[in-house]
Amino acid sequence: MNWSRLMGVLAAGLVLGGCGTSASTTEAARSPAASAHHTHKTDAHHTAGHGDVNSRCTTPTGKPTLIVGGNLDARPGQLVTLELDGVNCESVDAPVVARSSAFHGPVRLRRQDGSFGATVSLPMTAKPGRHPLSVTVAARTLAHDKIHVVRSKRPSFELNQASDEARPGAPVWLFFDDLYPGERGTHFTVRSAALPRPVRLVHDKHFDFYNPRTFQARPQLKLGLADGTYTFELLGPHGRHLVKKRLTVRASRPGDPDYLGKAYGPDLYDPGVGYADSPHKHSLRVARGGKVEVMWHDVTPDPGEELRLTATSPAFTHAVRLRSDDSKSADGDNPRFVNTATIRTDIKPGRYPVTVVAHHGRVKKVGYVIVTAR
Repeated sequence: MNWSRLMGVLAAGLVLGGCGTSASTTEAARSPAASAHHTHKTDAHHTAGHGDVNSRCTTPTGKPTLIVGGNLDARPGQLVTLELDGVNCESVDAPVVARSSAFHGPVRLRRQDGSFGATVSLPMTAKPGRHPLSVTVAARTLAHDKIHVVRSKRPSFELNQASDEARPGAPVWLFFDDLYPGERGTHFTVRSAALPRPVRLVHDKHFDFYNPRTFQARPQLKLGLADGTYTFELLGPHGRHLVKKRLTVRASRPGDPDYLGKAYGPDLYDPGVGYADSPHKHSLRVARGGKVEVMWHDVTPDPGEELRLTATSPAFTHAVRLRSDDSKSADGDNPRFVNTATIRTDIKPGRYPVTVVAHHGRVKKVGYVIVTAR
């Protein structure tokens, strides 16, 4: 699975996860897989009668709609969601039931927010093929569709990074798809000399809603990592070796677009006036005990640098960690980092440097505060 497909799976899981919220009457299977599925909407060919005394169901809209999620390229063990709209069945004597040879057995759809729904776990023994699906009430067919089941695939471990080349300090996505017959462990760990410490993969049902056995983590590589190829070993329960992957790490070099980024600053301004209404200047007059806002811009910060950018000055009460400014006022501006510093009260009036060092010491820029007595 490449990076773009991985993010596509994430988006699909978040969008489609809302299709099924009620519990299935089938047994929840445990197994692995991570493919994106799309909901499939079909209209009923046969509908319950309007006010039929046998079914005790009405179809106010005249045509029920069945929405099925996860039924395309479904793997054994994954989830399928069912939602039936446009039917009103008030009596418990007329249950709405879904049937398919892909299920363990009949599945009752329960009322939820004006419709009927269920989440079904396909058995690990489900056979590949296109399985008819029907929804009935009191022996009357309301809607039908198909569930396309594909063969199980072996567990897979993926390594993906955000850029074409992994940089020291950059995040790396670790993803394990364990949907396969017989796989039931839940404790998975990745260790590598490229990581500060072993990383536990976490089961996240929201990552791919239809796959109940995906495990992932997003740790950062070591900041000072030397160029080279590093092994990432996946360990299962009780430390059992499962699989290895390799990742090449290379620090940025002269000529790379992220070598120095496009950094400028520090911009200094009065926090009471605000950045938008204050002239952008590299010096500012501030009284002892007063406040000064420090702003730093960088189009391409080093990986992880947003967590360690610091502004220092002998005029400050302490060094100031610059935090990423993701406020709405930053829309359209380069990535920027900001924080407020306090001027010491015991300092002599004068001109003092404000220094920001970035890109592992390759970029150093200085502004000045002019401290006044009052």
